[in-house]
Amino acid sequence: MNKNPISAPAGQVTQNNTQEQKKAKRIVLGIDVHLRGYQVAGKADNLAIGAVQSFKTQTELLLWIERQRHRAEQIEVVYEAGPLGYTLYRELNARGINCRVCAPDSSEQKRKRIKTNAIDARELAGRLYDYINGHERALATVRIPRVEQERRRLRSRQHDQLVKERKRLAAMGNSWLLEQGYGSVQQWWRPKAFEQLSRLLEPCIQQLLAVWVELLRKLDEQIVSAKAGLIRNQPGPRPKGLGAASLEQLESELLSWDRYPSGRKIASVTGMVPSEWSSGSTQRQGSITKVGVPTLRRIMVEAVWRMKHFQPHYEPFKKWATHLESKNRALKKKAVVAIGRQLVVDLWRLETGRTSAQQLNLVMVEGQAF
Repeated sequence: MNKNPISAPAGQVTQNNTQEQKKAKRIVLGIDVHLRGYQVAGKADNLAIGAVQSFKTQTELLLWIERQRHRAEQIEVVYEAGPLGYTLYRELNARGINCRVCAPDSSEQKRKRIKTNAIDARELAGRLYDYINGHERALATVRIPRVEQERRRLRSRQHDQLVKERKRLAAMGNSWLLEQGYGSVQQWWRPKAFEQLSRLLEPCIQQLLAVWVELLRKLDEQIVSAKAGLIRNQPGPRPKGLGAASLEQLESELLSWDRYPSGRKIASVTGMVPSEWSSGSTQRQGSITKVGVPTLRRIMVEAVWRMKHFQPHYEPFKKWATHLESKNRALKKKAVVAIGRQLVVDLWRLETGRTSAQQLNLVMVEGQAF
């Protein structure tokens, strides 16, 4: 029989306080995300990284992370950007859990020549811990687009994928023509070209190519429709020579002009800035980094060649005129890259109200004019 009835509740209170004191301030989780499963490594406060947990579905993972809330005051999560997109990021943030998405980086695993899902998860957890504690270069975080921004970018990329598929099928048909001794015929599937070609083709070859013709003409229709959709999204003024479709693709990849704090930042995204290897008093710059979105470089290079004819008074064209007129292809490419880099910076300044078209000496056009 308990002679002191107060002692039992007091003991329970002491035990509860001890449990609360054991609650971690922060748990960081590194998740290696794959279609067939998720591997998670966790680190509580200053303790060592724990054993890697495996989950088959995203639902199982989310339930497990919810249970971790009872073990810590704060949960921090990171995973690498990949083909599964940002659904996990949005699910976690909807539950009030702070999640980051970082750019893939396997440099350490390549150096050690060993790479597994468990190692990747542990590496992510360690890098997230360092990042939160002030090492900003530990993670190259990815800015997550809003849902409407992501949809806009998908429409832009679908146009490019359709064009790429058309090139692939056209090349296959052209290779057949070469193999059979008919030579190379540009845009051979177009009605006029194929009609003339059909007079020379053997019935068997013509029948085989007809399959590609049907697909290629359907792709032509889809590409025209997709491009018209891109143009409709750019009714406002733009520099003459920069097509409405190109400007729409540029903005869909950049997501928003306002997200970039400086011209240096937006130039870096295009990957058109020179690489550098400097030490002490020695400074050495090389070819462009090509870090960023390849689509942006393609758009800017195409824009430079078009605007060269429509905007000859644009200051960068004057600056690089000697290189542009040179017969040296390397010098021409160097000039085009430099002008493209300056052009994207000037567009950023224009769109964010830092300057005007008059100050940049740019001719602007309205609507769908080219």
